[in-house]
Amino acid sequence: MSLRDTQRSRVYKAEMAIWETHSGERFREVKDIDRYIKKEFARKAITRRYPTATTKVAIHDGGGRRRACAWGTYKISLPIWARFELAVIHEMAHIITHRHYGERNVAGHGWQFCAVFLDLVRFIMGKETHAELKASFKTHKVRFIEPRKRAPLSPERRAELAARLAAARAAKV
Repeated sequence: MSLRDTQRSRVYKAEMAIWETHSGERFREVKDIDRYIKKEFARKAITRRYPTATTKVAIHDGGGRRRACAWGTYKISLPIWARFELAVIHEMAHIITHRHYGERNVAGHGWQFCAVFLDLVRFIMGKETHAELKASFKTHKVRFIEPRKRAPLSPERRAELAARLAAARAAKV
């Protein structure tokens, strides 16, 4: 069972906020997208960062689909409206995230995906687009950094907190 995708709409809003100025190159044909993805997956920066994640991907034309999507760890489907560089990179980020972290270990648009997406934007589209997307993520409260790990509670601290909670509940009644 994969994790719940709680920040999907925020990611799309953040992406759409920069779409007008940073959607990038437009692709006409599926073969152009395929060539582009192969070229970008061969970049040293990407292969060094995600060595197991940049192998073959199957591109489908997305006919009859409303949305672009990445299926599993190897298929991308892009309808005509989504054949822009930023949308292609978004779907590439899904593929890399699933391969790098494991398909069942991440939410569709979780912090891992967003970190990979930001990396790809920086490597492919440049620092300016990366900075704008990152700022948009912050504006839309999109998480893209691994959450801090909490230290385990000692039995004494756990008992203290339980007592505080019990006192607060008793005061409410």
